[in-house]
Amino acid sequence: MGDGHFRQTYNDIHLLCQSTAERIKAEFKPDLMIAIGGGGFIPARIIRSFLKVGETKRNIPIQAIGLSLYEALPDTTEEIVGTEVIRTQWLDFSTLGNKISHGGLLGKRILVVDEIDDSRKTLSYALKELIKDVNAQLELVQDATERARLAESTKFGIFVVHNKLKEKAAEIPAGVAYFAGMDIPDVWVDYPWEMVDILQHDELKRQGDAEAAAAAAKQ
Repeated sequence: MGDGHFRQTYNDIHLLCQSTAERIKAEFKPDLMIAIGGGGFIPARIIRSFLKVGETKRNIPIQAIGLSLYEALPDTTEEIVGTEVIRTQWLDFSTLGNKISHGGLLGKRILVVDEIDDSRKTLSYALKELIKDVNAQLELVQDATERARLAESTKFGIFVVHNKLKEKAAEIPAGVAYFAGMDIPDVWVDYPWEMVDILQHDELKRQGDAEAAAAAAKQ
């Protein structure tokens, strides 16, 4: 991180997903994942391998939503945090008809996945909008007892690979479980899926790790 970049390899991400999955299975037990695109896609797919449920090792379904907060800086690969969350893709419940309590979000333990908790704007927006969807689905359930049961059993959790230790610009709704693979300082993170030259990226990571180890040995 001597140049201000915190580089992560695919192996780094894989191992963080693997270690965090044990906590998620013990404390939350999701039966549906929603990946925030595009950063949440790869972590969601990796962690699903460690969250298989039951004796049959059934895979947890992954749904996708698209949100955009970052804006590209001219003439650079870096980005800046935008001021507004833009919805680019969302869940479609229109095909479920009267089966919404079985094919929608109701009664599910839903794990929302993204690569990083930075300003928290994206995560906050996603959770608030998904909770609105749940409330809208609950209104379609006519039986009051069943509606109450589904409301009680519908739970949300968050998994991020990295959480930046900084003042957040938004809050996560109450009652949402939170899991982070690693807490990190407020630095720029280079993820492998963003790299054009992955070999150079991995080599820079190796050099950085070697320099950090050498500096630690001198202390």
